[in-house]
Amino acid sequence: MNSITRYCIVIFVALAMFGCGSEPKENAEDVAIAFFNAIYNQNDINKAKKLCTTHFAKEISKYVTTKNVARRLFNMSFDSVEIDAALGDRKVRGEFKNSGKLTLLFTGYRQEKIYKELKKIRLIKQGDVWLIDELLRDPTPY
Repeated sequence: MNSITRYCIVIFVALAMFGCGSEPKENAEDVAIAFFNAIYNQNDINKAKKLCTTHFAKEISKYVTTKNVARRLFNMSFDSVEIDAALGDRKVRGEFKNSGKLTLLFTGYRQEKIYKELKKIRLIKQGDVWLIDELLRDPTPY
């Protein structure tokens, strides 16, 4: 086997081994949207708890159902809702790589009327994973 063929085989094997890394990690916005989708759109409290720190998951568990979490903890109930994390505080997350605050905009329907709400949460990074840690005081709209 000549050296060019060996070189090509080594390159191919290296690309095959290192080019196919694990699936991309979710950023803080993705985790926050997935969490609230689990609560409001999928009605899956277990999925929501997997996206939280153990402390916040225990807090959510007290409410037993997603409807109770939505109504009592977040003080919002919707028939259907869209969640937008475009209002994220990117500067904070840029400065502090392991924690940050995120403001989310909820646009949803309840009894055929449209409602818009803002919620602010704190996220922390454990290893490579962002987790919801706390519900913060409601931001005041301007």
